[in-house]
Amino acid sequence: MTRGLSELDWEDVTEVVPAVITAISMPLTFSIATGLGLGFISYTAIKLLSGRTREVPIAVYVIAAAFILKFSLV
Repeated sequence: MTRGLSELDWEDVTEVVPAVITAISMPLTFSIATGLGLGFISYTAIKLLSGRTREVPIAVYVIAAAFILKFSLV
């Protein structure tokens, strides 16, 4: 996992922050699914806030929305 983090373009914050959130949240929550969900949510939120919405495929928006529903209903 740390090898994947070292290969990221560290100058692009919109790519690094979701990867770090995913990598940190997996062991802290003891759940791979929760870590991935937080990664999808943070990736779409950061891209939306930075105005780079066209870089995100529609499927990623759908997956992020599904994780938001999962987290809000549990």
